[in-house]
Amino acid sequence: SHEQATAAYSVAAVPDTPQRPVVSFGDRGVAVVSLLSENIDSTKSWVWEVLGPLADDTPSAASLRTTLSVYFAHGESHLHTANHMNLHRNTVKYRINKALGDPVAAGRDKLDLALALQVCELLGRSVLRPARTS
Repeated sequence: SHEQATAAYSVAAVPDTPQRPVVSFGDRGVAVVSLLSENIDSTKSWVWEVLGPLADDTPSAASLRTTLSVYFAHGESHLHTANHMNLHRNTVKYRINKALGDPVAAGRDKLDLALALQVCELLGRSVLRPARTS
């Protein structure tokens, strides 16, 4: 429908989002994230609150976010996550423990974590905490 196309466009048009050739309303998370993209400032605050240090715009945090997102998408299986990401199972286990070992993330509901991770994946830097420069 036209409304769905407009919603998908609202996700794709947010500044600093990862470039994709096509964004469809039926893509994983786009429907919900389109609603959250209507108020980026509030969404950003929520993402920072839910993810804590995982919301940092750093390569390390990005690696942990990706691993945790794939982990949730694969039924919280270290083995399936490792196979999907072409990593050793112990690497996945280490990353998951590191991501969930943070007191902020550890106390959060899995649904909130999974949604915040999806928001980061789709909206990218527009919702991430800028890296600290020394």
